[in-house]
Amino acid sequence: MGLLTARPSSTHFVVEDPCFLDIKENPDWQSQFGNTHPLKLEIGFGMGDFLISMAKREPGSNFIGIDFSQDGIQKLLARIRSFQLKNIRVVFGDIREKLPNLFKTAELNSIYINLPDPWPKKRHFKRRLIKPELVKQILQKLTPKGRIHLATDSESYAREILDYFNAEASLQNVNQETGIHHERKHLPKTKYEKSFLYAGDKIHYLEYFKLVDGEEQPKKEEALVSKEERPVNNDEYLTRKFKTAEANAKDACDLKQVADQLADAGDGQWAKNVYQKAEEKAEDSLDLNWLAYSVAVALSDKDWAIKIYKEAEGRAENSLDLNWLAYSIFETLGDKEWAKQLFEKAESFPENIRELCDLAESISEILEDKEWQLKIYKKAEENAKEYSDFYELADHVFAKLGDGEWASELYHKAEGKAEDCCDLLSLAECFIEKLGDGEGARRLYEKAEKNAEDSMDFVVLADSLRETLGDKEWAARLSPCGH
Repeated sequence: MGLLTARPSSTHFVVEDPCFLDIKENPDWQSQFGNTHPLKLEIGFGMGDFLISMAKREPGSNFIGIDFSQDGIQKLLARIRSFQLKNIRVVFGDIREKLPNLFKTAELNSIYINLPDPWPKKRHFKRRLIKPELVKQILQKLTPKGRIHLATDSESYAREILDYFNAEASLQNVNQETGIHHERKHLPKTKYEKSFLYAGDKIHYLEYFKLVDGEEQPKKEEALVSKEERPVNNDEYLTRKFKTAEANAKDACDLKQVADQLADAGDGQWAKNVYQKAEEKAEDSLDLNWLAYSVAVALSDKDWAIKIYKEAEGRAENSLDLNWLAYSIFETLGDKEWAKQLFEKAESFPENIRELCDLAESISEILEDKEWQLKIYKKAEENAKEYSDFYELADHVFAKLGDGEWASELYHKAEGKAEDCCDLLSLAECFIEKLGDGEGARRLYEKAEKNAEDSMDFVVLADSLRETLGDKEWAARLSPCGH
């Protein structure tokens, strides 16, 4: 259950809501908010949980969120209404197009970019959000001493981002030692961020501030070495370590991780106390879900786990929450009936194609109900609109059902929605590797060549022709274009 890869839509989108701004030119933000509080921007707010948390935490700041997910915008606006927040405005669109006219020079106090799509394949690198051009735009809009906060689950992308920002002389990395850190205690965690952390994955954080005109970057200082020596007694050392970790924990996610370590170290009572603190601080269904899992596995306390799972069910907000919850309940308690009820609830949510496919997969794996799985895939096809919808569904139908004919139909529908060379190239490879349709693949490669826009397109196309299609002659003809 990963992040949904998405791209900006050219569709015009307007919502009748006072917090939604359909704007192309620089608005009067003072009039919008009715005050002169600092302006803070989140680029790509996803589910909106970070923006909501920040707006609640800092009533003396004004927050603007921009995203191109229509569904995400609708959900965020609903949450803004439910919490009666007055310090958030929402903008639809691609930040690369909107930013030049959305804010004046040096108007933004803070900018947040949380878990942008890393687009890990070489052919998709140009789709990555953070590029030198955007960095320069951000820098122009940032106030002196203004902050930029970034987070990504991809180490290679983090290194790339580091290079782009370090190239700007007027930006200073807060972490002078390594440039990247793996903890960020002073800001709330997004739901996707927590899902990575709960799964044991690293998040790579970067933070920069804009230097005042004429101010030079300070010289890199030597790392401070603690003078405190490790106690001879290992138990004493661990006790100090866990006490410090518990004291520094900011939320349920942090506390659960400390409690897990305590349980692994054999201190069940201390772990239980910290798990209780985590339960009190739990912000959403995801926090409670993972907490219940730990309580059931680490403490073998099924009764307490059931209580927490019930609370998690009551706080579930979407299909993904319910799917994750059903999976966890089955794994820890073996309760198939409860899992089934949660799957039924999850199906009732009108969610995206990725979540429907994940739901179908879970139902097949846990309940072994192929008929229900098929029904959800058909529902997904009915709701599919974009290239990524049909492509994603085709991959699932082929891999999980082994239905090459249906997958072929879906890939052809995806072709009708393809927007660029990379889309067509991906389809061509599917035609060869999954459908065994070399003739269809050649047709797609020809279309991809006609749609190639730059040297990178020609390079990746030539690579694919050589490695996947085995046509070295065609690849060689394109190679000069790639230079």
